[in-house]
Amino acid sequence: MVASALTKSEFAQDKSHDPVVQAEIDNFERQALAWRAGGGLGDDFRPFRLQHGTYGQRQADRQMMRIKAPHGTLTPEQLHAVADCAELYTPRKLGHVTTRQAIQLHFVMLEDAPKVMRRLAEAGMTTREACGNTVRNVTADPLSGIADDCVFDVTPYAEAAMRYFLRNPVNQKLPRKFKISYSASPADRGMLPIHDIGLMAVEQGGRQGFRVLVGGGLGAAPRVADELEAFVPVEEQLRTIEAVIRVWDRLGERRNKNKARIKFLIARLGIEEFRRLYLDELATLPPSFDEHYRAPDFTLLEEEPTGGSWASRNGGPSTPREGFEAWRRTNALRQRQAGWYTVYVLLPIGDVTSDQMHALAEITRTYANGRIRTSATQNFVLRWVHEDDLPALHGALADIGLAEDGALTISDVMTCPGADTCGIGVTSSKGLGSELRERIRAANGRYRDPLIHDLRIKISGCPNSCGHHHVADIGFYGMAIRSGERQLPAFQLLLGGNPQGEGRLGTLIMKIPARYVPDAFETLIGAYVAGRGDGERLPEWSRRVGKAHIQEVLAAYKAVPEFNKDPMAYVDWGQTKLFTLDDMGEGECAV
Repeated sequence: MVASALTKSEFAQDKSHDPVVQAEIDNFERQALAWRAGGGLGDDFRPFRLQHGTYGQRQADRQMMRIKAPHGTLTPEQLHAVADCAELYTPRKLGHVTTRQAIQLHFVMLEDAPKVMRRLAEAGMTTREACGNTVRNVTADPLSGIADDCVFDVTPYAEAAMRYFLRNPVNQKLPRKFKISYSASPADRGMLPIHDIGLMAVEQGGRQGFRVLVGGGLGAAPRVADELEAFVPVEEQLRTIEAVIRVWDRLGERRNKNKARIKFLIARLGIEEFRRLYLDELATLPPSFDEHYRAPDFTLLEEEPTGGSWASRNGGPSTPREGFEAWRRTNALRQRQAGWYTVYVLLPIGDVTSDQMHALAEITRTYANGRIRTSATQNFVLRWVHEDDLPALHGALADIGLAEDGALTISDVMTCPGADTCGIGVTSSKGLGSELRERIRAANGRYRDPLIHDLRIKISGCPNSCGHHHVADIGFYGMAIRSGERQLPAFQLLLGGNPQGEGRLGTLIMKIPARYVPDAFETLIGAYVAGRGDGERLPEWSRRVGKAHIQEVLAAYKAVPEFNKDPMAYVDWGQTKLFTLDDMGEGECAV
């Protein structure tokens, strides 16, 4: 079982009595209380707080805490710990799975943040460096080691990178945040083109290694990564990443935070010059076999469970419930290991309640051998579910409200938290996402057409692309537009993005008042169905017909209504008051 394997590694050990961790949390508590009293670190408290994974929210005196899930892997004990924190220290009792496989808790009081840290430490989890100008949560392909197309399991290497850079002096005061991701196959479920550095599993001459990409990123100035190395042996991966970080740390922009990501440095120097600097830096580092570098923890490699199915020990497979076949078609993926499946647990808009997390932790023990991961698609992934147990698992998920079908399809809308909690969120991305989901699911099968069914919608509440709108089939990001003395919420539509393989940034189409976006979406799909070629996907159709044609199709939704003719256009989705930017704060992403 994975629980026992993980317990052998540092990842899952009880760290609450680790003197380093304990001292770190105690110090955070002292500094937080001193700052509350008007002293302590003063203005330096904010970067200190961020380094410990604690963001300020849009709402005064409330914090968002981001919990690292390295390579997305969790044990049932860890999921229980997250659920405890959501239940005890957040009024909404919710967790939010992010597009970088972390879990966020919102509306935490600053005084409660150390309590959250201590409970997480008991389960071997941390918020340290989940925010701030550091190496963030290291993400990885959630199907690594179990999908048919895997070259090899990247999990131990992602784990080694996460643990090597955690608290490492080399990355405590970087120009900006730094994001690392791993893919186990050319299908690129790690979405490498949009990361600061991405590592794809490859084999060359019988050796395992990585193709390394560098300089990708989204935000207001998106960029697709360049290839740095076609092949780096697995034992050289930490040196490679460190050399890249050292070059950027030395030459990256520090005065203008909006230009401080590594993508701007590579765009300015060019990949050839950056590669020369990287190779020079690499030559100064210790050899890969030096004890300075962290060895991968191969106990993280998952073997086939020996106990067989739950059904075989409990009277045979359960009788399927209503909705099982639809759920199985979209949410259950056959593994490369015969008889075993991976199941996506769809989390609407990435949200999950504390009760659901507690229940899911036990469901995972029963049906998935304790193996659970988060995914960058904002879902949970249960690995090693026996085929005979799929009906019982579906029933157990139905009992806790998590048996929705349609994972990784058009109804599985991705969003950032947006203006609901984010200080720089302009519009309610979650509100629009919920409305689109409701329309899609209520459309009586209209979206079952395979070329529509598999489209991905991604929504951000501002241009910063935390919801990955730049790399969506259909993307939206929030903005405000003016009508006289009033402002109203709107979204910019983008089409044809792709975060995988070579990567492609979506094309900006037009601004649409937020209230009209769902109608515009339905009109867009109708125009696509009517005008597409045989087998032509929406991204290819949009490029063929062109931006001007799509603007003409959606022209009726572009007009900004007068307030007295359509006052609801001045109210954002999911809100009950007139739209305003007065409660926006200063963003902390660049602090």
